[in-house]
Amino acid sequence: MCEKEPFWAKKDKDKWSQLQFNLKFLREQEIEHGELHCEYCGKQKLRIYDWCEKLNQDDVATVDHFYPKSKYEELKKDEKNFVISCYSCNNKKRDELWEIKKIKFPIKETKIKELKTII
Repeated sequence: MCEKEPFWAKKDKDKWSQLQFNLKFLREQEIEHGELHCEYCGKQKLRIYDWCEKLNQDDVATVDHFYPKSKYEELKKDEKNFVISCYSCNNKKRDELWEIKKIKFPIKETKIKELKTII
C-alpha cells in the first residue's frame, strides 16, 4: 500500500477521490467473493493494484462505470453502476453504453437486475 498520495492528487481532488473509492470497492468485492474476474469476458485472477504500483495490464482489475460517468455523472460513485472489468474490456468499452447482455459473468446474481433499475 502506498504511504503518500500522488503529486497530482491536490490538483485533481475529484479524480483522486474516485480512484480511492474504486479501490475500496474492488477490495470489498474481493473479500466478499474471494476473487475478482471480469464480468464482461470472464477473465479470472484479476489483481488490485494501488496507485503507486506498476501495473500489469494482463491481470489488473478495474472498475467500469456501466452507465458512463461522462454521461451519468450522478452515478460515478453508485456501486450498483460498477462492473468489475479487465483492462482490455474496460479499454474497449470506454465511454460507450453497452447492452446489459454484454455482462456474461456477473459476480453476483443480482447485478443485471440492479443495473436495470438505476436509470
